[in-house]
Amino acid sequence: MAKIPESMTYGYLRSLRGHHPAWRLLCADQAPLLAAFFYREFLATHRRGIEAQEILDDLDMFLFDVRQQENDGLARPAQEYLDLWTDTDHGWLRKYEYHGEWYYDLTASAQKAVEWLESLHQRKFVGTESRLRTVFNLLHEIARETDTDAEHRMTWLQEQIDTMQKELDAVKASGVVQPRLDDVQVRERFLEAEATASAILSDFREVEENFRVLTRQVRDDIVQWEKGKGELLSKIFEESDIIHQSEQGRSFAAFWRFLMLSQQQDDFQRTMARVSEAEPVKELLEDHPLAGINTEWVRAAGEVQQTLAQLSAQIRRYVDEDYLAQEKAIYEIIGRIERLAVKAREKSKPEMAFADMDADAPDIQLPMERKLFAVPHKMELKSHKLSAGDASEGELDVMFDQVTIDREKLKSNIRETLGTKPSVTLKEVLEKHPLEQGLTELLAYFVLASHEENGFDPKEIEHLVFSRDGRQMEAICHRVVYTGRKWEE
Repeated sequence: MAKIPESMTYGYLRSLRGHHPAWRLLCADQAPLLAAFFYREFLATHRRGIEAQEILDDLDMFLFDVRQQENDGLARPAQEYLDLWTDTDHGWLRKYEYHGEWYYDLTASAQKAVEWLESLHQRKFVGTESRLRTVFNLLHEIARETDTDAEHRMTWLQEQIDTMQKELDAVKASGVVQPRLDDVQVRERFLEAEATASAILSDFREVEENFRVLTRQVRDDIVQWEKGKGELLSKIFEESDIIHQSEQGRSFAAFWRFLMLSQQQDDFQRTMARVSEAEPVKELLEDHPLAGINTEWVRAAGEVQQTLAQLSAQIRRYVDEDYLAQEKAIYEIIGRIERLAVKAREKSKPEMAFADMDADAPDIQLPMERKLFAVPHKMELKSHKLSAGDASEGELDVMFDQVTIDREKLKSNIRETLGTKPSVTLKEVLEKHPLEQGLTELLAYFVLASHEENGFDPKEIEHLVFSRDGRQMEAICHRVVYTGRKWEE
């Protein structure tokens, strides 16, 4: 009898049916709605995080279209569906904050369910020859690259040289290169490359989720830590090494290094340009675009790198002894509240107050909001003996060369602009009589307006532009209005 893995035993599958989000999605009454919307939003477009308002608008329009076709009990608003799909009982969407904005992303479990439904569709063309060659090539590569026998290596290299030399001589003699793949083989290999590239992109969501689970485990262990700080740091660094030294971590690191090489990026673009010119491929490009997949790889791998960076941030954060003490104090308070809640549930009328709140919102002060320390400046005062002067060594003209405003001239400017109008604004006055003495003259206009009962209109804002010392300046103020017969005098 064949050996049955633990993952395919009856007990394990029964437990999986009740707890795994992918199975719950497939068993949901609205599974067609879920799969169709998730595929359109995330998988078809290769998108990761979608801003909350954008996905809310998309879901609202999607629900409207579905209700037009068939009202399948979809009475809830779009936001309630997003909240339902995000909670821990379902686990199909992940909601997270990034730079002050909320985003939604598909979980790895939901992605597996949607991709499995997609695989049920009968394919028009199933290639087998290219995959068989892939298997043989991989096995040959393993055997060749693990063989340390020098004779075997030299024999293989000489065979490669002889083969290439024969082909080179044939091309030189005929000047013609005969295609080695027919149209069917080209289509088969291109579709296999496209499927593999998309599978790589899908795997990143699961890799990121695995790293996130490990990050959460490290955080929970630290919060409940009761031993010394040295042992705590040792445990944190061991967990961090597990990520980078694990098979998954090393594979991802190798992938990232290979992908980020500039020559690999250029080689991919050049190769895709040549492949796109092949006639069997041209008709496939519209339904199977592959030219921008490397950009999607970089974006998806960047999400994984960000998750790893969050783990490093957690390490730096939890190393702080004060923060660890505060975290434990918070959990103790939560524990007391939970115990009070249990007592309150057991009694219809609790004998004591359930909980006291000092305010309806916490008072938060971020570390970067605090002012930096500044060294006090020591002021030294020197007292000199005063003596009477005769002003023989200086000029006193500068003391009398002060700015003076002729209010009568300003009144004349207002009267001239007013003319026969019932009222005029300061902006209209300045358009006809620009300011000559800058802000001081503008303030004098304000003083004249203050003598009127309704000289300022707080409902309107005006922008007054004027020149001063060769520079353009702007004053923003309430509208100033001059009215009445007093300006006609």
